[in-house]
Amino acid sequence: MNAMKKLLEKAKRSRKTQRLRQLLDRAIDRVRDALAAPEPRLQPFPVRVKRRKG
Repeated sequence: MNAMKKLLEKAKRSRKTQRLRQLLDRAIDRVRDALAAPEPRLQPFPVRVKRRKG
């Protein structure tokens, strides 16, 4: 029972980190695109992150 609980926690955590990594990758890609553009247009671009409370 306890082992199962641990495994579940691990799975949950890894899923969360995966999602965070995905969001980070996307943000980095956007910055790279902005820098690659001919004219420097670094407007604050919206990064939508749904924050769940708790």
